[in-house]
Amino acid sequence: MAGIYEYINRFWAEADRSPFNPSEVALYHYLLYEANRLRWNMPFACHTAIICVRLSTTKQNICKARQRLVERGLIEFRAGSGIRAPAVYSLTEPHTAQLSPPLTPRLSRELTVQFTHSNIEDKETDKDIISNQHAREDNLKPLDELEMLLLADTGWQNSVSEMLAKREKGTLDTTRMQGYIRDFFSEQRIGGVSRKEENDCRSHFYHWLNKQLKNNRHGTNRKSGDYRGTDVTARSAEDYEGPF
Repeated sequence: MAGIYEYINRFWAEADRSPFNPSEVALYHYLLYEANRLRWNMPFACHTAIICVRLSTTKQNICKARQRLVERGLIEFRAGSGIRAPAVYSLTEPHTAQLSPPLTPRLSRELTVQFTHSNIEDKETDKDIISNQHAREDNLKPLDELEMLLLADTGWQNSVSEMLAKREKGTLDTTRMQGYIRDFFSEQRIGGVSRKEENDCRSHFYHWLNKQLKNNRHGTNRKSGDYRGTDVTARSAEDYEGPF
């Protein structure tokens, strides 16, 4: 597999042939960052809304830039269809010169039979251990990305509101719900949290919201998105009782 420097060198070699515009440069290097962060497990999903926020640009610019990168042979992508099915990207691997002639069929067979069954098992075991070590870390997402996902997922917000109604805690309109979402993420940042798993984050928010609404029934009702609670110290869904 090519290393990150090969991808960078290939990009700028291509730029020497025909310059890229700023959106194309920014998008390619953002995708390069994501691929490296995800340990080069391609293809990988990436929400267009998140890219727009990270690069401070519009969806139209992103769509034009990624199409141009495809035409230049630098990436491949499959368009998304919504919040639950984001666009999927792959960086095309740079072509590298072959440093030595290929193995002859006979030598290739001889080398292959030298690998014992235990060698293969050891290799697979090592791979499983490495995968397990990084599995949880790979599932962690930055708070900014999670906040964008939850704010954009109105279907999930409606489901949360319906569950609150069943528990006789009233319903929340979109404006109030999104205000609570922003408050929740502000508290997480103040508490020093920078990344969370998406499912844990959604569950944590639900239990946090339940507590906020319970407190509000015994005190001052929340009127805007500027409220900041000071008595919530839970950092994850496990700190609350009950499943979600």
